[in-house]
Amino acid sequence: MEFVELVHKRCAARAYDDKKIDDDKISQILEMIRFSPSALNLQPWKIKVIDDDKLKEELYRNSQDQKHIVSCSHLLVFCANTDIRGNADKVIDSMKMTAEMPEGIVQFFEMGVNIFLDRFTPETIISEAQHNVFIAVTHGVYAAKSLGIDSCILQGFDPAAYSEILELPSHIVPTVLVTLGYATDEPIPKIRLPKEDIFI
Repeated sequence: MEFVELVHKRCAARAYDDKKIDDDKISQILEMIRFSPSALNLQPWKIKVIDDDKLKEELYRNSQDQKHIVSCSHLLVFCANTDIRGNADKVIDSMKMTAEMPEGIVQFFEMGVNIFLDRFTPETIISEAQHNVFIAVTHGVYAAKSLGIDSCILQGFDPAAYSEILELPSHIVPTVLVTLGYATDEPIPKIRLPKEDIFI
């Protein structure tokens, strides 16, 4: 499916049948998410993949009565990873171990990362991480649609409750949910603002 077709065909699904997405397709979706772009390639996210019905039910009770959290095949909990410095170190180490990577590029990248991260405070770094999470989310829903999987992006949930239920460490912050499955509801027509209201 061409990307332009994905853009027009992908819609928010709020009801799913009981068919499970097979492991191979889930693996393909996750691999495409893994290749999402991010600022300075720092990938400040963690993604919890949930297909257990009892766990989905527990999370649903903290999700403003959004029933497709229960009916979906898989629930992806996209979290901001505020340990961006830790990710930066991993990326730099990987670059150093890549034989084809010129040393000068590694040094330049490391200098740029330090300048970039030094401007953040503990209060603002979560915002930076969350901005990047939305990029991964977008990648995820189009990756799913390319394989015939429907999705919905959700923000109406209690992040603190999710953190407790999923036993997440404090630097991993639930930010956005994505449900995946095979939709049973009919897509509604796409309504978008005209170009003159968007582009300036």
